[in-house]
Amino acid sequence: MSATQHAPLIFSNLPVELLREVFEHAASSDRATARSLSLVSSRVRHWIDPALFHTVVLSSTRTLRAFLTALTKRPADFAAQRVKHLGVFALGPVQSIDQVLAACKGVQSLACGFSLPSYKLVKGCATVQALDAPREQHLLGVAGSDGWDAALVGPSVTHLRMHLSSILNGGSERSGWDRLAQLPQLTHLAVVYRATADKSASALFSDLEHLLSPQRTSGTASKPSNLQLILVQVLGTNSGAFPADKVIADVNSAAVAAGGNALRIAAERAPLSAARQWEDSVRSGRGVWETGEEVVRARLAAVKQ
Repeated sequence: MSATQHAPLIFSNLPVELLREVFEHAASSDRATARSLSLVSSRVRHWIDPALFHTVVLSSTRTLRAFLTALTKRPADFAAQRVKHLGVFALGPVQSIDQVLAACKGVQSLACGFSLPSYKLVKGCATVQALDAPREQHLLGVAGSDGWDAALVGPSVTHLRMHLSSILNGGSERSGWDRLAQLPQLTHLAVVYRATADKSASALFSDLEHLLSPQRTSGTASKPSNLQLILVQVLGTNSGAFPADKVIADVNSAAVAAGGNALRIAAERAPLSAARQWEDSVRSGRGVWETGEEVVRARLAAVKQ
């Protein structure tokens, strides 16, 4: 009989509760470790699944299909209960994306990097509208390159990030800014923006001020805006006709000078990758919005003094 057969199990005398804490901590600290631990045993996989599936990022068709395959080996409601943050950056297939959204209906934060108009053309808006209660949605990359539809934002979404080009593109009887008014729960809006001759910082600021103004609908009194923060994330460098730092300074100065609701408009540098910023924020707990919220709080406090 080999020495291996006589070797004692190193964990044999440890309480199950302690073992579970060790595995859960290891899994939550590193995703590669979590994936490896999931192969140890069915019990260990059950322990680390919450950490492994809490945040899911699908960046390619391969990972999209692999995720769907993994779900076939788990209970039907597994993804709905476990997946809280979902980033879909694979461009397709649309049918697979729809399957993932339907399975992960319990997501709290959803980042979309696929073409929403193409998705809507094939699958409509029913799956997105059926999500249980998403709080945050990010329309990134090609998601709104051909315009956007408010019906492709979850009805419970309070935090929305999108590119200015998405707001302005696409044919509709209502302008992109007016479509934002169709999201009654919206309190935080981030606009990713690059200054151009056609859309200067002052022109953008005017649009944002209007968005913060009381809205009047047919036959009803004016209703105050629910928006607590409009975060302008400025793209570009400090060279050329529209230096990014100057654009940021101009927007922030205009907000302070205008006062009132405009104090809720804050500009900052756009991240090098909005998708990476989203992923880092949901994994680390430091969100996209905190810096802008701090700026607005400081401004409002200064007004009260």
